Amino acid sequence: MKQLYHHRSLHLLTACLLAALLAACGGGGSGDPVVTVSPQTTSLNLHGTAAAGLAIAGATVNAKCRNGTGTGKTGSDGTFDITMTAGSSLPCVLEVSNTIDSKTLHAISVNGGVINLTSLTEMLSTRLMRASMKTVFANPDFDAIAKAVTADNIKTAQADISKALSGMLDTSPLGDFYSTPLKAATVSNPTSGDAQDRLLDSIRASLYGSMYDTMLSMLAKTKTSADILVFGQPGCLYYGDSGLPQPCAGPGIWTTSPYIVAAPAAVMLPPNAKYGFTANINYPPNVDYFRQPVRWSVQEADAGSISINGEYTAPAKPGIYHVIAQREDYPALTSGSLVVIDAQKLDFVPTLGVENNTVRVMPGESVGLKVQTSYSPTALTIRQPVSWSVVESDGGSITQQGNYTAPARIGTYHVRVQRDDFPSLFTVLNILVNYPPD
Repeated sequence: MKQLYHHRSLHLLTACLLAALLAACGGGGSGDPVVTVSPQTTSLNLHGTAAAGLAIAGATVNAKCRNGTGTGKTGSDGTFDITMTAGSSLPCVLEVSNTIDSKTLHAISVNGGVINLTSLTEMLSTRLMRASMKTVFANPDFDAIAKAVTADNIKTAQADISKALSGMLDTSPLGDFYSTPLKAATVSNPTSGDAQDRLLDSIRASLYGSMYDTMLSMLAKTKTSADILVFGQPGCLYYGDSGLPQPCAGPGIWTTSPYIVAAPAAVMLPPNAKYGFTANINYPPNVDYFRQPVRWSVQEADAGSISINGEYTAPAKPGIYHVIAQREDYPALTSGSLVVIDAQKLDFVPTLGVENNTVRVMPGESVGLKVQTSYSPTALTIRQPVSWSVVESDGGSITQQGNYTAPARIGTYHVRVQRDDFPSLFTVLNILVNYPPD
């Protein structure tokens, strides 16, 4: 009986304590305040810059994370900002499609915050996952991603990519391919990019044609760093029976890079005028084209129109516009012409042209740059009315006669040439400073 009384007393004491706790938390009478405690959540944010030689503007960036998704839109400078859905957690895979050539770029974020989308992040992600990033993004295995994307693996993968590119350019100044802040050049300001952006320019110019896809395939398929081939060395690459890129025994099939140069580089026209643009391109050997593989377009929505043959019709509204020529056989290659529509009466069409908008030169080497200009029939000139300048402070030097001397450091720099008599007409040349392959 005493034991029974002891158990009843214990139950009664427990019930009283429980009632007291409920009352303290608002669980007592109907007049007590109700306090709701919600779990604290932290939103996941991803932001960075998408660029491929120029900023990728107006494109949708899609992100897939372990427990959520998100989208963002790139601005005119390529920057984007994505706040993921509530409850999202890392890692995340990002994808953007280049609005110019429809090629996709990817990146993997394991830390959140800054994450860029460039050709280098595509290479790095491919090397880390040993697979096509299109396939990874379509059906991401986040456990496999978390296992592959570690600090040590990123360091090794970057070294592999730097080795592959060492025959053409130097990536060592860029310590982190994923999250180093990037300022990309834009179509309206092609010289505004930072050092990383100039490196992306060099990659685009060096990995021409199918070489970029070959690079990605090698990064996905080769097992060890010893298997990595160096691009830019003499010879060529082909796919052997193993399915891996192999160096050719002899010289490459095509030793000259494909190029396109829209001509003229700059032109001034009256409103509603017509003008014929041309494109200077080269062709691979033993290949015949039914027509020149060039697609013409006008960049701005209200900037006139252009035919398939390059015949441009100016708009009625004065302004500064851009005509774009793109190679159809090598869609990554484009060239632009500056179009100035001026309401003043002109007795001729002022133009400014260049032989090539990309010049390759060795460190410390000097080269003479040339432009072509048109003149009024009544004009008398002692010298060509143009002024030269180097955009970057460390980009070398140039005389007023166009004699350019490259800096000692390899990299991508820019030279601007402008008409003195028509200052709105100018163009910018890309200067690739590097040593030739051994």
